[in-house]
Amino acid sequence: MDVLRFRWNGSELVDVTGAPEIPLYVADSFLLNEGKVVGFDRHLVRFTSSAEFQGLVRPVDDFLSAVTAALPRTGTLFPRIDLTERGELELHLRPAPELKETIVVATATHDPRVEPSIKGPDIPVLNALRQEAQALGADDAVILDAQGRIVDGSTTCFVWFADGELHVPPAEAIRVDSTTVASARELAAKGGISVTETWATAADLAGVELYALNALHGIRAVSKWIDGPVLSVNEDRLVHWRQQYDLLAQELPEI
Repeated sequence: MDVLRFRWNGSELVDVTGAPEIPLYVADSFLLNEGKVVGFDRHLVRFTSSAEFQGLVRPVDDFLSAVTAALPRTGTLFPRIDLTERGELELHLRPAPELKETIVVATATHDPRVEPSIKGPDIPVLNALRQEAQALGADDAVILDAQGRIVDGSTTCFVWFADGELHVPPAEAIRVDSTTVASARELAAKGGISVTETWATAADLAGVELYALNALHGIRAVSKWIDGPVLSVNEDRLVHWRQQYDLLAQELPEI
């Protein structure tokens, strides 16, 4: 399918496919597979709170209800909901790209983010950062802080499994509040696995299982870090976690 774009006029979604793109204040996207989404409520809550943080004073409830009703119940899509700099609320219906179970990463040359805790404003510069990594043969870039510690990725976030525990960067590593990491924490709790917030440099992860998480691909194993540490990949754990993650997908509510 082609990408379709709809704008909320206060009472309905109007097709504005082909209209000029507008810079974003907020964006949120998720994998929609045969009418099911993992953490759909989390995405809506994050979008709402981010829109309020960015200064939107009118409620988004009616817009989100219209989006929920408009989402297809068949096929595999990667929809995105936006708040533009002009205060417009939009829905993009996009086909999902190829989904993968593993990923190759490279170290980012710099951290270009200006709104690291809000998804949307930094999408263009993060896409450029990913393209730099792709030129090196990677799929995504790992963003490090001034001390060389893992903070985030250009389109994904990172967690690692070591010493029987799931590790995530601490809250001081300012980044978007990942719905997929929240789901991973949920899975860890169900499986009796402790979650530890800790810093790690690239060198700290030598021989460790590193995972890339985002709402499109879910949980992927990092198979290689170009010019970085040699990582471990546990195929059995990857398969198990991906299966458990898929089971979290729920049918969209009827509106």
